[in-house]
Amino acid sequence: MKTTAIICEYNPMTNGHLKHMELARQDTGADTILCVMSGSFVQRGDAAIMDKYIRAEIAVKMGADIVVELPTIYAISPADNFAYGAIKSISAFPDVEYLSFGSECGDAHRLTLTAELLNDEPEQLKTLIQENLKDGSSFPKARAKAVDAYAGLNPQYAAVKGILDSPNNVLGVAYICAIMKAGLTIKIHTIKREGGEFNDENADIDVPSATAVRKALTAEQYETVRNAVPQLVFDYIKDLKPQDSALGDMVLFKLKNINGYELENYYDISGGIHNRLKIAATSAITLPELLEAAKTKKFTMARLKRICLYVLFDITKEAYEQAVQCPPFVQILALNKERKDILSALSATCKNVLTRYSDVGRVDKSLRYLIKLDFTAQGTLDIINRSKYYNKKMLLV
Repeated sequence: MKTTAIICEYNPMTNGHLKHMELARQDTGADTILCVMSGSFVQRGDAAIMDKYIRAEIAVKMGADIVVELPTIYAISPADNFAYGAIKSISAFPDVEYLSFGSECGDAHRLTLTAELLNDEPEQLKTLIQENLKDGSSFPKARAKAVDAYAGLNPQYAAVKGILDSPNNVLGVAYICAIMKAGLTIKIHTIKREGGEFNDENADIDVPSATAVRKALTAEQYETVRNAVPQLVFDYIKDLKPQDSALGDMVLFKLKNINGYELENYYDISGGIHNRLKIAATSAITLPELLEAAKTKKFTMARLKRICLYVLFDITKEAYEQAVQCPPFVQILALNKERKDILSALSATCKNVLTRYSDVGRVDKSLRYLIKLDFTAQGTLDIINRSKYYNKKMLLV
């Protein structure tokens, strides 16, 4: 079995995503496409616009062979840990030959060279990063500036200059770093992204981003949405209503009823941001108001939104450290009904496979926190979307 893996959110699946999946199969000669997909919440700290089982079903109907969930704790993490979690899930599968992803540069060599530099992290690079952090830059910006400066001082790394200035390149480099650290032999397939970047809100281009599609959907620009996504996706999302303030209300309630000392224990809290969040929560009446009051140059909006989710879901620093020590597990969301052979192959390499909630009793006990978190996240999304989609088991499509 020759497998190519794709790490995705499909929030929602766009025409660009579909083209990528088709090219991934074609270019790598894969007979199996494995999608590791974020579940109920996504990497920018937002709730997904559709239930994960629906998005997984669409992915299989559009060409994937199997869709598994990227555990929530990693799906709402910064890029490096997002990548770590995804590669950890992929490592549970046998015969994964390629990882395929889109990038702004479309150059696997440049991305790999950047990953090698970051993994080695020579002292000169460390110093440059620390100097940029002292200026108040966020870590991603500090590292990007440092890598460019290092490339200017070391001609053998000239090709990495500018790589970390683009978000999909950053994720691609993070994937390669995670593969290297895990000691895996997975090869890289990347295609140059067309159209807007993942956070580009312009829908009036040939291949708009999922961000642009979501914005157009909220604005009820249905023809724009129709042109940007496969017809099957449009059939699902055309009746979606914009999410109400339920998520913000839940986060604000939690922040207003927790003291600063407790807040400091949550994952990714540092640099006094817990004080800013607590002060902002005292007077804020909406989540956007709180985020605007709390943000700084060092703490991006996406990072603050993720921190709010850590607080909502009680993801402490200690819980995160324990999660990293857990063995891989695979929660299957959807499977091509003609490809049950994938399950047979998977069972030979991974003991911790879930196809329904009742499987929790059969997996390693250390995983129960992570699995419970996934189901808590789904229940929270049901509240946000006023949904009654109660499927809790793998879909055969």
